[in-house]
Order: sequence, then structure tokens, then C-alpha cells
Amino acid sequence: MWDRVDALYSRQFGLPPGEKKREVGLAVPYGRMGHPCEVASTAVFLASTEAEYIVGQTLNVDGGNVLS
Repeated sequence: MWDRVDALYSRQFGLPPGEKKREVGLAVPYGRMGHPCEVASTAVFLASTEAEYIVGQTLNVDGGNVLS
């Protein structure tokens, strides 16, 4: 998805390819955009027996964008 968004910003605002994605990543408190495997590993953890006592919680897998 970000390849398409980045290409659109490049065309519309004359940004070099990759610049918008870099800017968005720097705005994340962790300092970068997340990777799909980081979301997947959270889902695997929640589906495991190690998470069986976790009930009705919101886990924000977002590098610190939302602190709840």
C-alpha cells in the first residue's frame, strides 16, 4: 500500500520516491513504520496459551502512536 501512496505524493508534491514513507516513519515515536510480521506476531501471541488470561483489552501495535 505504501508504495502506491508514496508514488502519489511523489507525483503530486514533487517529492523524491520514498520521502513520504520516510517522513511518516519518523513521525512514529518508535522512529519507523511497523512491519507486517510485528502485527502477525502479536496476533500469534494472543492466540497462544500464554495470553489466555488477557480478556477485553486493546493492544496498539503501532510503535507508540497511541498510548492508552
